[in-house]
Amino acid sequence: MTAIPGIIYPPTLDFDYLVQRPQQLLKNISELGVTVYFLNRSAYHQGQYQGIERYNRHLFLFHHTEPSYPATTRPVVYYSNPTQVDIIGGYNPCFIVFDSLDEPVGEFSSWQPYYQRAAAAADLVLAASDKLYSVAQAINPHTILLPNGCDYDYFQRARSNQLAPTDLPQLGRAVIGYMGAVASWCDLELLDQLALNFSDCSLLIIGPLYNVRNIPLRPNIHWLGYKSYEELVYYASYFDVGIIPFKQSDMTAAVNPIKMWEYMAMGIPVVTTALPETQKYCEELYYSSGRQEFINNVRLALKQENWVKCERRMTLAQENSWKARAEKMLIAIKEGLRRKGVRDQELPIPATATPYHRKNWFYQREYVRFQSPAKKYTIPQQRDKGKEIAISDLPLVLSGYSNNNNLTISSQNPNTFRYKNKKPYLPGEYLC
Repeated sequence: MTAIPGIIYPPTLDFDYLVQRPQQLLKNISELGVTVYFLNRSAYHQGQYQGIERYNRHLFLFHHTEPSYPATTRPVVYYSNPTQVDIIGGYNPCFIVFDSLDEPVGEFSSWQPYYQRAAAAADLVLAASDKLYSVAQAINPHTILLPNGCDYDYFQRARSNQLAPTDLPQLGRAVIGYMGAVASWCDLELLDQLALNFSDCSLLIIGPLYNVRNIPLRPNIHWLGYKSYEELVYYASYFDVGIIPFKQSDMTAAVNPIKMWEYMAMGIPVVTTALPETQKYCEELYYSSGRQEFINNVRLALKQENWVKCERRMTLAQENSWKARAEKMLIAIKEGLRRKGVRDQELPIPATATPYHRKNWFYQREYVRFQSPAKKYTIPQQRDKGKEIAISDLPLVLSGYSNNNNLTISSQNPNTFRYKNKKPYLPGEYLC
């Protein structure tokens, strides 16, 4: 089979901040034995880190450092920001992969002047949704559908988590949860209506604010702000329902939400607004055509859950893991290289690489700023509470996690269903 000479990802994202599709795909590709150079674009620490770090055996992070390799080595360049279409030639690529993540409209309208050229010039276009596939395939016949996925092995751990983060608020009888950026595509009025309709439940919002104002302030809405990827599962394990409250727009019509797969990996019911990509899975989740139906579906999700539905969602999520996506992507790249007759030398292992260490502590003091005339709220800082496990210690639990500790859903009594591996509810019991 055709070998891959290595992959370069131009500086676009911060590797540690808000882990997205490119980070996940490249991590999994490196674990499949392909050398990857991730040129980091730091979000906050800027120039404090320079040089090369080795994340794993095949993945290298370049901080404010240009990659160096022999002129005879022509790597695969994979990029996801179409505005970079004019700079990728500087990496002397043998093969160009353009990842079409979002429609170049609305919040991404600045991509519009570049999108057509990026799709046309690529040797391979990856499309994250059916709509994006239709658009790209009309420009470039070498386009494949590669939806988003989930880190299944990580998020399924929510089923057996027993750890309580120290800044977790007092929660209501059930938790309606959201994780991800709180941005202009989120329906904040819908969140407000949820809080009013489920007054004895808690809305737990995990993620930073991005280009939004006038956040709804209710006693049962808890805005915890940004949490590092390694911490997410400890908060998400308290979700009884995972929500996707996106507005309907040209931009969201092309979105294949990663959080849909992550919620399903945790086994929890998923309630979503009317997104075309979620409608495909209406048997596994609660698809809502309007706000009132969304509210009704949250109520149904809390009343109708059972272990059979939970197991079906987790199975679907496992089939749609990032590992499966990375394998499909590599097959498409190898076919493209064979088509072009590429036989190039592999990217060298950087001799000066140092061991990787997480930098999420730079982002831990982010504030959630509420546009309220009365007062400004901030995220409570993490505190040492004696015997409680500090957040900084939690990744150690992840690294030492044993599969033998997994909750085996199929072994549960079919007459009961256990949320969060803590308290049992009878089928049909409404928690609120």
